[in-house]
Amino acid sequence: MIVNDLWKKLCRRLLDRFYRSYVARRIARPSRARVFGHVLLTDPQVFHPGYFLSTRILGDSLRTLDLRGKRFLDMGTGSGPIAVLAAAAGAVVTAADVNPHAVALARQNLARNGLAGEVLESDVFSALGGRRFDLVCFNIPFYEGEPATPYDAAFRAGKDFATVRAFAGGCGAALAEGGQVIVMFSEDAGRDRVLGLFAEAGFTPAHERVTRKFFETFHVVTFRRADR
Repeated sequence: MIVNDLWKKLCRRLLDRFYRSYVARRIARPSRARVFGHVLLTDPQVFHPGYFLSTRILGDSLRTLDLRGKRFLDMGTGSGPIAVLAAAAGAVVTAADVNPHAVALARQNLARNGLAGEVLESDVFSALGGRRFDLVCFNIPFYEGEPATPYDAAFRAGKDFATVRAFAGGCGAALAEGGQVIVMFSEDAGRDRVLGLFAEAGFTPAHERVTRKFFETFHVVTFRRADR
């Protein structure tokens, strides 16, 4: 087991070294990406919808659900791929991001795909005005540490995972009766830590989907209120 873990870490380190430099070149200028059957515009200052596995893994999980008529919140929307997917599936979409460049881009991507949805600049729930949703989803930042830029907030959750802690703490007030939270994260975030933050906020896992790709393990966890 120890040998396998060491081999996995070595392979990931080598893959990351080459892939990150490749991605950095590819996302350095605005372009287009096809995601979930829709063409999205990209921006170097916004989390790219195509070159990071987490977006597609989260989207694949959401595509198994019936979203028709559901009040759907896409937290940390980035360029809007999950908001676009949900709106195309018939959800009533609200999207939010702390990055103003992401907000403008997500609005543009919804409009250019002929889809309705509201996009707000918001530090987690701060600008949502007490609204309630049937489904709240978040591809959370995986790493601890203060983000240096709005773009970096897609990757770094602050000291002591402050962004994820604040999100988990705000979900209770944001959920309608019977509502659920779906969170996407890499093993790098620490599964026990993420589940612990939601447990502190009064949530329990209802379903977990695990995906292993390129020597990395990803988790999509559905939470419900522990008192339900």
